[in-house]
Amino acid sequence: MRDFKWILIVLFSSPFFTNTRSLAFTDADFKREFADRDGCFIVSEHQTGKILNEYNSKRCQLRYSPCSSFKIAAALMAFERKILKDENHIIKWDGIERGRKEIDKDLTPYSWMSASAIWVTSWIILQLGKKEIHGFLEKFSYGNRDFSGPRIEPWQTSSLKISVHEQLAFVSKLWKSELQLTKDTIERTKRIILVKKLGKQSELYGKTGTGCLEGTSCLQKPDKMLGWFVGILKTPESDYVFAANASDLSPQSSPAGLRMRNTVIEILEKMGLVK
Repeated sequence: MRDFKWILIVLFSSPFFTNTRSLAFTDADFKREFADRDGCFIVSEHQTGKILNEYNSKRCQLRYSPCSSFKIAAALMAFERKILKDENHIIKWDGIERGRKEIDKDLTPYSWMSASAIWVTSWIILQLGKKEIHGFLEKFSYGNRDFSGPRIEPWQTSSLKISVHEQLAFVSKLWKSELQLTKDTIERTKRIILVKKLGKQSELYGKTGTGCLEGTSCLQKPDKMLGWFVGILKTPESDYVFAANASDLSPQSSPAGLRMRNTVIEILEKMGLVK
């Protein structure tokens, strides 16, 4: 009997058991993570497609502007049409100062993605044309596929909208090379969305997005924003696809996309998925 009790103690205190239990993230846990935001989150195992956790499924089915998370789709289009030759392609600055030194200069595909330079996305879009973009959006099954405008940036709080569920499916198809694109296009896009290493053996890939819930001045003053983070957690054991967004319930100063990324990282760590 003593030996049996000892086995139970070892089993319940082992790292494996702790990680397994931590996958059961509760609604209360999610509410603490999202704090003063109305948000949703979903994560699946890439290899099997099994949903490991989902929070606020009703919101996850609603479509919102993708904001800068659309840059993943834009990169695929640009590489496929050779607008961007490779990851080292020099994108010449248009000379317009936008008050951010990290984007007011020549960029590469990686720095475009990491600094989230809207002017590069607009440059790509103008070269592609809306007819070709619509064809890509149909191929990607990207949200409502509506690139009509009226602004020059339909992905930024305008006509183009996508749900968290649709983002999850899109990123999963990208990672499985199921988007009917060349191998070079897929691999180059994967490389430029690398965010950073997590833990000792994990890598985080993805893209944030920030948009104003009302008007266009939310990054100039505290305001309510929409935040996105979608991507992949790559680990030695498995890859995990995730997508999340949230709307602020009170005015905030820092970009919603960066806050959403931090929240997703905390959730993935607490679920025991980061190795």
